[in-house]
This record gives sequence, C-alpha cells and structure tokens, in this order.
Amino acid sequence: MRFARPKSFVAAIIILLLGFLAAGMVAFAQQLSRGDVVTGMRTIGAGGAVWGLYVAMDGFFLGSGIAVMAAACMARFSRDRKLEALARIAMPVAIACFLGAAVSVVADQGRPFVALVNLARFARPRSPFFVTFTTVIAVCLYGSLVHCLLARRPDLAEYAKHPSRWQPFQRLLAARYSGTLAERARRQRVGFWMSLLMLPALLATLTALAIIFTVRPGRPLFVTMIEVMAFLLVAGAGGLGLLAIAAALVEHFAGTPAGLQPRAYARLGRVLLVTISLALLAVVGAELAGLLSREAAVANYARALLDRSYAPLFWCELGCLFVAGGLLWRSARRRNLRPRIVIVAGALTLIAVFLQRYLLLVAWQTHGLSLPYRPGGYCPSWVEGEVALGIVALCILALLPAVRLIPFAPLAFDTPPLPRVGGNRRRAVVTGIWFGFGLAATGAGFLLCGRVGTESFQDPILTASPVVFIAGLVMLASTGAVYELLPDRG
Repeated sequence: MRFARPKSFVAAIIILLLGFLAAGMVAFAQQLSRGDVVTGMRTIGAGGAVWGLYVAMDGFFLGSGIAVMAAACMARFSRDRKLEALARIAMPVAIACFLGAAVSVVADQGRPFVALVNLARFARPRSPFFVTFTTVIAVCLYGSLVHCLLARRPDLAEYAKHPSRWQPFQRLLAARYSGTLAERARRQRVGFWMSLLMLPALLATLTALAIIFTVRPGRPLFVTMIEVMAFLLVAGAGGLGLLAIAAALVEHFAGTPAGLQPRAYARLGRVLLVTISLALLAVVGAELAGLLSREAAVANYARALLDRSYAPLFWCELGCLFVAGGLLWRSARRRNLRPRIVIVAGALTLIAVFLQRYLLLVAWQTHGLSLPYRPGGYCPSWVEGEVALGIVALCILALLPAVRLIPFAPLAFDTPPLPRVGGNRRRAVVTGIWFGFGLAATGAGFLLCGRVGTESFQDPILTASPVVFIAGLVMLASTGAVYELLPDRG
C-alpha cells in the first residue's frame, strides 16, 4: 500500500501553485490596465487573431470536463463499488475543469466586469460568451457540484463523526444524513436520474462549443460535420486521459484505497483506445476533406496545417494521438494493460487535445477566412502565458480544500439493489412544482434573450432576461437536491 506524501512535499507544491497564481494575477492586472495590446491578439485582417490562448483553454477545459463528468454519470448507473471510485475521482476533477473554463472565457474579455454586467442585462443566445458562460456556470459547474455533494452525503456523514477543522462544514453538507433505508433509496434514485438527465445537458453544451469552434461562413457542410465529430471525439479522449492521470495522482497522494483498481485502469484504457482511434480517424478525415475542398478558405486552412507555420503543432498533435493509441493497442493485445501505460497515454492525449483546440481556433482566423484578408500569425505573449499558468494553478488549488473536505477514500457503501420504498406524494409534488418553475423560467428567459416580442436589434423586453435564464437552469439543476433533502413530515 502506498502512503500519503509528507506534509512538507505537499506544502512545497502549494507554495509553487500560489506563486503561479500570483504571477497570473499580476499579468492579468497588466492586461486590464494597458489593454489587450500586451497580448498577442490583434485584429483579424491586419495579420492577427481575435481569439487566442484564453479561448483555446476554454475549449480544452470545458471539453475535457464534460467528458470527465459524463464518465462519472455513467459510472453511477451501475451502482458498482469499483465504478463508484471512478465517479468519486471524476466529479471534483470535472468541477475544477469547469472553473478553469469559466475563468478562461472571462479573461478573454477586454473589460471582464463590464462584459459580465452586459451579459446579465442584454446578452443574446447567438453570442459565444452567452453560450459558454451561462452553460458553464449553471449547467456544468453548478449541476456537477450539486451532483457531487449529493453523491458523497453518506461519506460526509461518516467523516463528520471524527473531530477535525472540517467537521462543521462536513455536518452542514451531510444535511443530517443518517443512513436510513428511505434515505439510501432516495439517494440511489436521485443519483440515477440526475446522471441520466445530466448526460444530454452535457452533450448539448459540448455540441454548442463544437459549433463555436468549427462552424464558419462559407465552409461546406460535409467538412464542418467531420470537424464537429473530431471535436467531440477528441474531447472524449482528453477527458478519459485526464481521468486516468487524476486517478494516479489521487492514489499517489491519498493512498491506494482512494484510487482505482488495476482492472478499472484496464477498462478505462480500452475505452480510451477506442476513442483515440476514432478521434485520429476524424482528425485525419477533416484534414483530407479540407485539402480536397474547392473552397479557397478551407483549402488554405488545411494547407497551413501541413506546410506553414502550424505544421509542427499539427504533426505533434497527430504524433501524440498515434503514440498513445499505439501504446494502448500493444498492451491490450498482450492483455497486459497496466496503469502506467494508461497514464502515459492519457498525458499524450491531453497534449493532443490542447493542440487540436489551439489549431482549430487560431489557424482559421489567420489562414481560413473567406474574406480577401492577407494571412497572418498569432503568438501568445508572456502576459497570456502567465495568466494561463495562473488559471491552471487556480484549478488545482481549488481541488485541495475540496479534497480535505470530502476525502476520496469512501467510508460508506450502498449494497445494490435496495428494497423498494414507498413513494412520498408530498415530496413528489413539491419536486414537480420546483422542476416546472425551473423549466418555465429557462424557457421564458431564453425566449426573452432571443428578442421575442421586439425587434432583433433592440434590447429585450425584460432587462436582465439572461439572469432569468440562468436562474431557471440553476433550479433545474437543483431538482434532485429538492427531492432528496426535503424533510419528511413529523
């Protein structure tokens, strides 16, 4: 059995992360005071790119986080202890990814505070900022947080019995969980339905992100569909790779009981192998379709990835996917898919995911426009680099108190299946009313943001209609908590 790392080693890592975070905050302060001129972003048509490293990081974090959270939801379907371990690791990692995505998209705004105020007052659904920020905050971040806390209530109740500085917070989050048959049955029911309903919500968010990254004016539909498929598959591979690395780190720092079993790594590696293979075919297919396209902008974009400034990054992306797939295939063929192989393949996949997001976003702005603009270039400045490191440090630091508050090692188990417990009519009615109000607020807010009842160029009828939309999404994401936490009568 492996034991937790010494406190001095963990303290050194925390100090290093705090240093990266401080440097990122200083760099972002420079960006706020001097403007985006300190970054590598410039005007499209003048040889630059409007979207750069920040938006690429948003795509990386959001896509990987959605894939990780989807894996957690599917793991909870089985109610298997081995897969429950995967869900325990995946949920906090997904939440950290969603936090990184939200901070990245805010950092991309020239005036972030003004942008947030205008988003809350006047934003419309076709705005990329509206799509990414609202879905990240309300659906991904908040929904995953609620799902994670409800799933870990039994463990929180057990940990709260032991004196510690976290005990008051553990008692609060456990919400008087006592482990009765009715509570356990409600927990399993809510876990199943929340996992089931979150999957299409996560897929819709990922599809919207893929559309933002791939749909361009003048692109043939066939090429766009292949690029969207490549985007989704690469996101899935990146999420599985991140999950393998996170599981290894949990086992390394928290001990073997908190990590995954070798069989779980092998199963994860086989799924990763299939996803990488499909993603590699989709990426190559998109490149070939671009090269054969009659549209000049599409062909220029494809050629730029092969014989111009982006060629090293593109070949590095393909090389990482190919090597990762080759390692997994060789080990799987020998029926010896060890955890180390899965972890190395996961790390290579994450590199490929980031490069794919970066190239897909930047190269089309500099070489893939349909307008008669001269080709340009983009190179992130030191300011963007420090802000990016600060965002990564923030995501990791956000995990540390969460790990102390809800340790990865389980203390309570539910033995499936539990006997069926009679339903509570009052609980069902209150939950249904809550869900109905949330659905109505979401629909009304979305229609108002779409300028229903007024001209498209005017402000919405109700100012702050995006807030109504977000509030509706938050209510929908809280439905499971209402059903599970509503106290019984007397």
